[in-house]
Amino acid sequence: MVKRKKILLAEDNLADVELTKMALKEIGLPLDLVHFFDGQELVNHIQDNPLEDIALILLDLNMPRMGGVDVLRTFSLNEDFKKIPVVVFSSSTHENDVKTCYDFGANAYVCKPIDINDFTKTINSITQFWGEINVLPTYA
Repeated sequence: MVKRKKILLAEDNLADVELTKMALKEIGLPLDLVHFFDGQELVNHIQDNPLEDIALILLDLNMPRMGGVDVLRTFSLNEDFKKIPVVVFSSSTHENDVKTCYDFGANAYVCKPIDINDFTKTINSITQFWGEINVLPTYA
């Protein structure tokens, strides 16, 4: 039996979490969503679970305890964590945020759309590429 890959979502805004869940349900890809309220919960989960189960991480920037940049900084210190696709999914359009995320290894930076239809299309594009089309390396 093939295990379903997971999308890890680090997001403290419950409205955005629900929108993401609705979009994924509508899209119907064979990916499970695992939600974390902050970056520290996400890092703890990754340290305790098989990395090969992860299709991608959707990472918000501004969260309590550990924000997205701190997560990226933590990942940049671990060779295996660097292999996990991380898409920063943020409402911030600040050039400095974009640059900092790429400097610390983000694979993509996507601004959250305000319109619900655009939000669904964006989640569809992200998950189709990173969850189905992209080929991931193997882990040690």
